Amino acid sequence: MVRQIWFVILRGILGSIGVTVLKCKSVNGWTPIPLTHLHASPFIRPGKYSVVVGFVFPFLFLPSFLALGQDFVMQGCYWSCPEDDPEMTVDSATLQFWVDRMDKQAPELSHAGFSYLWLPSLKRNSPEAVRGLMLGLQKNGIQPIADLEVGEDSLSFGQQADNLQQRFNVNAYSLRPIQELNAQATAREINEMFVKGSLPQLVVAALPFSSEPARLGKWAAEVIYYLNPAARPEIDPRVYDYPLREALRQACTDSNYDVRHVFERSIRDASAISGFNIVTLANHPVFKNQNNKPGDWDDPIADPMLAYAYILTNNQLGLPTVYYGDYYGEQSELPEYTGKKPLKEQINLLIKAHKDYIFGSTSVEYLNRFHTDKASFYLSASKGVDSTQALIFQIDGTTTPAGKASTTGGKDVLLAINFGHDTLEVIQEANRSNLRHGDHFTDILGSSLSPRLNLFTDTIHDIPNAVLLRLPPRSFGAWVQGRAKKVSASRINLSASSFTDYIELNWDIAYEAMAIGYEVERSVNGKDFNRLAGIAPMGHGEESASYLYIDKDVFPDERLRYRVKMLDTEGAFEYSPLVQTRLLDKELSFELLEGPGDWVKAIRVKSNFDAQAEVALFDAKGSRVFHRLESIRKGNNLSKLDLRQLPNGVYYLHFSAGKDKNWSRRLVKQ
Repeated sequence: MVRQIWFVILRGILGSIGVTVLKCKSVNGWTPIPLTHLHASPFIRPGKYSVVVGFVFPFLFLPSFLALGQDFVMQGCYWSCPEDDPEMTVDSATLQFWVDRMDKQAPELSHAGFSYLWLPSLKRNSPEAVRGLMLGLQKNGIQPIADLEVGEDSLSFGQQADNLQQRFNVNAYSLRPIQELNAQATAREINEMFVKGSLPQLVVAALPFSSEPARLGKWAAEVIYYLNPAARPEIDPRVYDYPLREALRQACTDSNYDVRHVFERSIRDASAISGFNIVTLANHPVFKNQNNKPGDWDDPIADPMLAYAYILTNNQLGLPTVYYGDYYGEQSELPEYTGKKPLKEQINLLIKAHKDYIFGSTSVEYLNRFHTDKASFYLSASKGVDSTQALIFQIDGTTTPAGKASTTGGKDVLLAINFGHDTLEVIQEANRSNLRHGDHFTDILGSSLSPRLNLFTDTIHDIPNAVLLRLPPRSFGAWVQGRAKKVSASRINLSASSFTDYIELNWDIAYEAMAIGYEVERSVNGKDFNRLAGIAPMGHGEESASYLYIDKDVFPDERLRYRVKMLDTEGAFEYSPLVQTRLLDKELSFELLEGPGDWVKAIRVKSNFDAQAEVALFDAKGSRVFHRLESIRKGNNLSKLDLRQLPNGVYYLHFSAGKDKNWSRRLVKQ
């Protein structure tokens, strides 16, 4: 039965990408097998025949070439949560507060990269105000996820989904079973929805097996097996990865926990199910120590940033989620987050790094996993920071956006997370598949103590293809192979254009929701920034806008740094990335041209600044025989000279546009 399930899964995945024939190796050589006959083929038998590993398993186990991790989910309790009280009613003022708030935050969340928003209290009879929120979310490219309670005492999954689809155009669902959820029954309901033309975009089940990743993987595999073959390529049933979350909870909270267990506890790593069928998480409304037993699976992670660093960068694990309270901190208005700082900036950086350098990768290698073949030496082991306190892994960058755009080779990504309470220092062997002699890696987050990692051979510890990683306590780092730009998640795109007597600043803003103004700041010493100007917003909330500011109060040879600060209605602010520049040097070039007749000349002057100049002609005795003032403009200038009336002799033509901007030519008239 299990073997049949895997064949069905394999056939569905390969079929969805256009594979019709599979070659398998046997004692008689390579045998072509039609994909439709894969389930019954006599050529695939344990111990005698094997599917070619290099072709099949990258698709089955490492399928991120189909865009794993391109979406991100925001989840939280906004006006109420089912775990609190399923029958809870919310007063209209509270509901309107949250509807307005989430509507205003939709552009921000969309720009950050979130494409789903979990709405646990969404029901068919939700007030009309909620419809406006749905429209606002969907206009910004964010799909709502409805939380459905399924079981014997509730409407079927299909009935609830149909009700919500009709009223709110919802097409994504999180299933919360009253009791164990049957995989075959779930597949049957999805099949019925497929036949009716209402196949969900996303279905994820919350199954309470926090210590059984293989069991969760098997459930997803069985749902896939029972799906209509025509529906199978159109939907990926998912499960929440509670086992991985529990491993991350222990890694973040227990200093005696060997964090390398994280590499083994995910559904993806403990079963044959790919990340297409998994949703990962760090915190969630269900984790609030409801069983009143501290130190177990349902405790919230008080400091979850390192957990997010893992699930947001390892694109093989599944669809990542972020908890609203963690993201906004005290600004979330959730009571348990009073006094907590938001993780928004760090999370946005990781999402941006994922999009630019990780999305589309086909594989990951856990460099310091148990029983690894990659050598390492922990210089920080004496301080208690050794392999048990670090996760070090390498993303294949060949098929990432940066890898595809590169003309110089691979763009692998090295990632490290230091769970220790002291600085991590380790000489680590990297996977050399995409590396070249002399390669280096660039820190794209700016969070490490190693802005550049040089590849070297450590002869002392006999470690080839080594890099020296240094990370502060309780932090994470990401390095991209070769040259790479630092990641910025700011919605402000600032650029600077230099001229000879002023600097022109241009910035675009993706959206101006809640913006009350901008401040232009400048530094001339690389440290202290001074405010130059304040500018009011001119956009309309969700629309983009462009701005121009000209700084004329500058001096030659100053190394200038600029940034734009955006202030919002809640007292928060956001900075653009820094830009560096200086005034252009004043430059002139001259060329003597022949005119239409004898001794009709012209001087072509190319200039990058406006200036007053003079043209003079001197005879052999030094007497000035011609003089004229000229106005030089930026660009090309032409100064005509008619010298036909002058007697024969030797002359000196002189052009001057100020100090150090002089030009001369000797002319002989015969």
